[in-house]
Amino acid sequence: MKLIIRLIIIGALTYFISPLSVWWSAMVIAFVVCYISPSSGLNAFVAGFLGVGLVWMGHAWNLDVLNKSAFSSQIAEILQVNEPILLVFATGLIGGLAGGFASLSGTSFRQLFIKPKKRSLYS
Repeated sequence: MKLIIRLIIIGALTYFISPLSVWWSAMVIAFVVCYISPSSGLNAFVAGFLGVGLVWMGHAWNLDVLNKSAFSSQIAEILQVNEPILLVFATGLIGGLAGGFASLSGTSFRQLFIKPKKRSLYS
């Protein structure tokens, strides 16, 4: 349940703040959200990967549709890619990896300051 909530928060903040700010603001958002809410490393990575990756892929697809694939066709020709839609998926993958590692860094940074609980013999 926390994964879904974290994913929605990261995705919503990325969707609303990234167009108004620099490209790496999505990584700051993923870092801060996973720093504030405790989670395991895999849980944080998945939330950041899906939250940022889906937003970036959706935004790239929207831009591709709005300009009728003119820009992505030119870039695909330069990169020697057969299908311009692969660039949309590549954008989502790059954004997802950046967001996933940023959220994993936020969780790891939080664990630096929290002392582990001592285990008793009876628990």
